Amino acid sequence: MSYKKLTLFLTVLIVSVSACGGEAETRDSDPVSDETDLTVEDTEVIESPDMVFASHILIPYQGCQQAPADAPSIEEARILLASLADSISSGQVTFGEAAAGHSSCPSSAQGGSLGGFVRGQMVPEFDEVAFNLEPGEVSDIFQTSYGFHVVLRQLTIQASHILLAYQGAERSAATRTKEEALELMQSIQNSIWDCSLTFVDAAAEHSDCPSSSDGGDLGPFPRNVMAPAFEEAAFALQPGEISDIVETPFGYHLIMRTE
Repeated sequence: MSYKKLTLFLTVLIVSVSACGGEAETRDSDPVSDETDLTVEDTEVIESPDMVFASHILIPYQGCQQAPADAPSIEEARILLASLADSISSGQVTFGEAAAGHSSCPSSAQGGSLGGFVRGQMVPEFDEVAFNLEPGEVSDIFQTSYGFHVVLRQLTIQASHILLAYQGAERSAATRTKEEALELMQSIQNSIWDCSLTFVDAAAEHSDCPSSSDGGDLGPFPRNVMAPAFEEAAFALQPGEISDIVETPFGYHLIMRTE
C-alpha cells in the first residue's frame, strides 16, 4: 500500500483525532523539526522506507537553540541524559517515563513520541540517527543545535482491516443500523472462516475504509496511534491471525495481522 494514498477518513482512527478532533500540536513547537503548522490531516499514519515512528528525550543546555533560561551547562546536560539512558537500559524506568519526566520537548506530554515523520522533516543529525535505528532500538546520546538527545525507534506491526460503519458512528455516512452492521460483519466473518471469501476480497467488497482499495492494508503502525480497542486487538494477534469482531467509535472491524 502506498502511504501517499492515506486519507482523512483513515486518520480518524488515530487516538489524537478521536481525543481532540482537531489539529495536532504544530511542529514548529517541536525543537527538532523544520516543519510548521502541521496538522493531523497532513501527517502520514503508516510507515514506509522514508518514514519512521520514534520517540526522543531532549536535554538542552546553556547557549543552544531555544534553551530555557534555567538550562544546565553542556556538561551537566550530558551527564543528566547519560544517567537517564542508563536507567532506561537497566529497566529502572521506561523510555516514556523518562521522557515525560525530563525531556524539554513538548513531545514529553506523549512520553516523547514524535509520531511518524519523513526524511527531511527533522534536522539532519536527528534524521541520520532515527533512520538508522532498528525497530525497538534506543540510540546513543547525540547532539544537535537544540541539545542532547536519545531516540527510540518504535516497534510497528502491519495489519489489514475491514470496517463496517453504521448510523451514529463517528465520521460515518453509512445508512445501515448498528444491528445491520454487526449482522453483516458476522456474515463476512463466517465467509472468511469457511474460505468462501478471502480477507482481501472481503475488505475490497465491503469495507468502509479507503484502505479497501488495497484489500484493507493499513501498512505498519506503532502503539498509541490507533483507537485503543483496535490497537489492543491488533497487537494481540500473531502474523496471519484474524481477530474476532472489534468495536471502536467508528464501527465494527475485523483485523488481520500481516507482519
